[in-house]
Amino acid sequence: MKLLNKFYTLLATVALIAFATTSCDKDDEDKLPDVKLTAQLTSQPEGLDSFEEEFAIMTVSAAGTQNNALAFTDANGNDLSNFKMTAVSGDKTWCVATCSSRRLALSIAKNTSENSRQTTVEISVASDGVVLDTYELVIVQNGTSGSSDIPGTTTSVADIKQFLIQGQVSSAINSTIITVVMPAGTDLTNLTPILELSEGATCTPGNLVAQDFTNPVVYTVTSADGTVTKTYTVVVTLEKAGSGSGDNDARAHNPAYVAFDHVSVGAGSFMMGRDESGQFADKTNTHKVNISALKVGKYEVTQREFQQIMGYNPSPINDDDLLPVHKVTLFEAMLYCNKLSERDGLTPVYTLSNEYYVTVKDHQELYEATVKRNKTANGWRLPTNAEYEYIAKGGPNKDKYYYSGSNDINEVCWMWDNSLIAGVATLRCVGTKNPNSLGIYDMSGNIEEYTTEWYLSIDYLSDAEETDPWGPDEPR
Repeated sequence: MKLLNKFYTLLATVALIAFATTSCDKDDEDKLPDVKLTAQLTSQPEGLDSFEEEFAIMTVSAAGTQNNALAFTDANGNDLSNFKMTAVSGDKTWCVATCSSRRLALSIAKNTSENSRQTTVEISVASDGVVLDTYELVIVQNGTSGSSDIPGTTTSVADIKQFLIQGQVSSAINSTIITVVMPAGTDLTNLTPILELSEGATCTPGNLVAQDFTNPVVYTVTSADGTVTKTYTVVVTLEKAGSGSGDNDARAHNPAYVAFDHVSVGAGSFMMGRDESGQFADKTNTHKVNISALKVGKYEVTQREFQQIMGYNPSPINDDDLLPVHKVTLFEAMLYCNKLSERDGLTPVYTLSNEYYVTVKDHQELYEATVKRNKTANGWRLPTNAEYEYIAKGGPNKDKYYYSGSNDINEVCWMWDNSLIAGVATLRCVGTKNPNSLGIYDMSGNIEEYTTEWYLSIDYLSDAEETDPWGPDEPR
């Protein structure tokens, strides 16, 4: 029972850095402040596709971008305005980077090539000419090639659905860019990836073919009938040294788990976009939002619950059905809510039409649909962005934490560097970290979660007071 199925942005990630040493003598070193740069995306400008804070990887569209959306702070509390910050791009022919007012200003030219490209920007902070720390940002820009397999227009598909390398820390597919992070110290010159392709498709280089990933590798996928070709660029980087916390012998379990359990949350108001912990600057157009009373799932939706309602489990990890369900589309999440409402004798919120299904292993995945929402219905649904933030902040309790339930990330959040099993970041049983003050678990970390709006805008369009805002009519 889950009003909070997926939230598209993890709340609990901090960019890790490598400390830059200097040639000072011991006395001078003792006088130098300890600075550790962290970066935070403060807006979602046009042309910027994604920013992975954990691994400092930014993906940009082929059209390019001009923005100063990346802001820097010091994890140790130093005022960065007291120091000099500089930015140097590895390839200035298409990526120009400068620093001012603790922000990175990027000017990335249009990429007219079909191939993706990559560079590294080094952001340094110095005092009296001595470099205190350096933050390395990997920038990957898409090429102009793309897929012509638009849902509903053709049955020809040329996709890489999964790209895995044994022992990896993470792997993500963003449009035609695949980013893989390997443990620190991994030899990138001879890695053998495992590919899952769309049905009947072929790929060059092929599956289980060793590659040298010290530079980006281009994979070309061709559909079964040869009519669709799609090019992917694979970028493999190493995790920051010292970022891991060691392997765990086994997953923790939650003996108190009750299927479809929920929590009643009282009405109240809060300042949307405000960091109540005071650690970071507020978002643009922070404003007051009033939220009505509601019921919320106590846990992330488990594979057990999804299986009971939908009749199948889309998650490839089946050895523990108390893990959160994943590999779920937004529209499947809405369909799950509708079916849960019908089971409980409630009026469904969503009306789905023009459905487009894709065959995935043992089930039909609802890939796309037209959605209408009945705002007066009493059924289960995904939370709005405003409701999610209100609940994460403790609702009427008005918690003053940065993460949901604590300022200590490890108390409430499973994330990539504290969830390693055999060197691989691993999903964990729901409710095995501490809850927030409402008794709701995993609102920071473990797995990303959808809201009704689907896409979270980092900043807000207006600072006007709102009551129960639902966002745009169509999910973005």
